[in-house]
Amino acid sequence: MSPEQPVYAQLVFEGIKLNIFVENLSTGGALLMCPDICESLHIGGRLADGVLVLPDEKKALVDVIVRWKMWPRVGVQFDGISSQTTAQLSLFLESLKATALP
Repeated sequence: MSPEQPVYAQLVFEGIKLNIFVENLSTGGALLMCPDICESLHIGGRLADGVLVLPDEKKALVDVIVRWKMWPRVGVQFDGISSQTTAQLSLFLESLKATALP
C-alpha cells in the first residue's frame, strides 16, 4: 500500500482495539505490520469482526485467519467475506493500478 493511500486493519486482540497498517492487500488476504503483537498471535488463530479502513473512510468487514508470521509481519487470510466486500476490495485495488505511474 502506498503512504498516499494507507489502509489499516482495525482488529481486536485480547480485548484491545488495534489499528494495524496493511503493507499489502488482495481480495483474499493481507500482509500486516504488527510488531507489538506479532509474537503473541498463533498460526491458524482467528480474529473476528475486523474492519479494513480504506482511503476516503471506506470500510470493509473482514474476519482474518493468521496463516504465517515473521516479525514484524503477519500474513492473514480473509475468512467468509461477502461478495460485496470482495467487490469493494477489487474496485479499490483496480483504482490503485489505474493511478500507478508507468
